[in-house]
Amino acid sequence: MRGFPNLWIVTLDAPAAQADAIADILGEGAVSQAVMAGGDVALASVARVKLEAIFDGEPAMAGIKMRLAIFAAVAGIALPEPVLRPAPKLDWLKKVAEDFPPLQIGRWCVHGAYHRKAVPNRLLALQIDATSAFGTGGHPSTQGCLLMLHKMLKSGFRPRRVLDIGCGSGILSMACVKSARGHAVAVDLDPVCVDIAARNTRVNGVGGRIQVRRSRGYAAPVVRRGAPYDMILTNLFTKPLCQMARDVRAHLRPGGIAILAGILSYDAKRVIAAHRMQGLSLIEHRKNGDWSILAFRR
Repeated sequence: MRGFPNLWIVTLDAPAAQADAIADILGEGAVSQAVMAGGDVALASVARVKLEAIFDGEPAMAGIKMRLAIFAAVAGIALPEPVLRPAPKLDWLKKVAEDFPPLQIGRWCVHGAYHRKAVPNRLLALQIDATSAFGTGGHPSTQGCLLMLHKMLKSGFRPRRVLDIGCGSGILSMACVKSARGHAVAVDLDPVCVDIAARNTRVNGVGGRIQVRRSRGYAAPVVRRGAPYDMILTNLFTKPLCQMARDVRAHLRPGGIAILAGILSYDAKRVIAAHRMQGLSLIEHRKNGDWSILAFRR
């Protein structure tokens, strides 16, 4: 299991209207990033937000500052200097075990190995341990994606062929396969995530039904060979979701469902418009805090 012995945090105060683009710049090469309004205030209601990116190793601040300066000049805005600081030294595995007890989301219980015996028998167990791969079930977009999947399954939809783009820990494809008894292809660009997701599928007893591979979006041959899919699951960010709208249509069977997440609610219209242009119909729009989760049918 890969740990983070040398974490660094970069923070920046930025205009909310440009938060998505600035986050892309600030978070390049980061293992995690977040957009925060502060307190219980909704992101859509504030003029400025705090951006935070966490890096495994000290990042090259000169390059980050240069890219931010170029963006600010082109956009005609003023940006303060990003602030770099080392992360507190913590026993991360112990902290995650303490901070994230078993979490019920729909029909699933997401837990670490530390809490394996605490899973209620009526729920489907998903063991996700503390790693560098996104997807422990704690983030609102992951939770919302699972709740949307729960609703689609509850309606009687049974996907036999599933595609998980940007799979991270593999949580979404594992949840789907455990529930619908189908098969999945799960891909991620990050080789660390690919290794972690593959291990998670074995730990959760679905290694024989989920192919985990490295791929930039839909590019890998294994993705094309598995098409058309009954369901596509993608929890990324607004920009790549819009860019891949055509791929969703090309790889989804008629009548199939795509669940898209990782979308700040003020960006939902952009993602909806991009997919409607490809002939996909929005069948559900769920909000979880500041995040939107969308379901489309081809």
